[in-house]
Amino acid sequence: MDIRSAYLILNLLPGIGPGKAKQLLASFENVPDIFSSTEAELLRIPGIGSRLATVIRNWHKYCDIQAELRLAQAAGVYIVTPEDAAYPALLKEIYDPPICLYLRGALRALERTRQSLAIVGSRHTSSYGLRMADTLATAAANAGWTVVSGLARGIDTAAHRAVVNAGGCTVAVIGSGLCRLYPPENLGLAEQICAGGGAVISEFPLQQPPDKRNFPIRNRIISGMSKGTLVVEAGLHSGSLITAGQAVAQNRTVFAVPGRADSPFSRGCHNLLRDGARLVETFLDVQEEFSMLPNLQIKAAERKADAAREKTVFLNKLEYGIWQKIGEDKLGIDDLLAQCSEPPSKILGSLLIMEIKQVLRQLPGKLVQRMPDKKVALQEK
Repeated sequence: MDIRSAYLILNLLPGIGPGKAKQLLASFENVPDIFSSTEAELLRIPGIGSRLATVIRNWHKYCDIQAELRLAQAAGVYIVTPEDAAYPALLKEIYDPPICLYLRGALRALERTRQSLAIVGSRHTSSYGLRMADTLATAAANAGWTVVSGLARGIDTAAHRAVVNAGGCTVAVIGSGLCRLYPPENLGLAEQICAGGGAVISEFPLQQPPDKRNFPIRNRIISGMSKGTLVVEAGLHSGSLITAGQAVAQNRTVFAVPGRADSPFSRGCHNLLRDGARLVETFLDVQEEFSMLPNLQIKAAERKADAAREKTVFLNKLEYGIWQKIGEDKLGIDDLLAQCSEPPSKILGSLLIMEIKQVLRQLPGKLVQRMPDKKVALQEK
């Protein structure tokens, strides 16, 4: 079992959330060792009782990794693990980072979260809140920042749409699987985000339905992959206050927009401001807090990414064989499968990994093509 497969299996297993996954990963030197461990070894780990130990030791009865990979391939979804260069650097800093990120859209959007701001707020909002979300998200996009939010109704939707309209980059973190996008009325907006160079991501398996317990869990990703969290409008019981609280726990800066004194939609933000959140009237307040020049920092990050792309990418034996079969021209996936002796599911999984390594890309019409000017080599054992 390779490391990527081990991460994916761990993410698919029932009953293992971020906390238990963290305990397991901290207890074993290599991720695949989790699934070859004895029951006694598992029972020594805090939070892992006999029921979960049985699930882990018999993982193949509880999840179908090949089916998940085939579905990801069919849906055009990347699966990113902490082992991949595309995994957001800021997320690695939080207490309980996701062990898998499913992504539709541009992988480069994850790189751009190095300079990102979360903009969140209530689902039930006022015209003032929607206007402020639009204004601030537009200004962030024009300044070269990536905007992260949750694709929820209300403030989240307004922020994402403003960035799309401004031609910027936005990342939506959802509380369901990518094949069960919620809310359904934002499917069109999600497609626009992906088409515009942004991404829609989730840590949940592809077919995971939306559930109220999922949304507080996903909120730690919104704040964790952002340099700061801006709450535009929120009542006293808004879920965006959970995001703000997680941002504080992650040592991120929290911002809040003041509202009308007599509006129930302002009370959450006003409480944040009383507790020390930075007051925001314009996007300049955010920029001044970080005391940096966003455009220059993004250009530096892009130069670093360009330099990384010039380096040699090492492929395992199967991946290198696929690379050779594709050759210099486009090749149909069905033709590729016909040329390979390995099972189709294994080839399709390798294609996904090679896309994440950015050595090939898939084209309309079930075609694959090498990325131009990529240096690859066979990885030595």
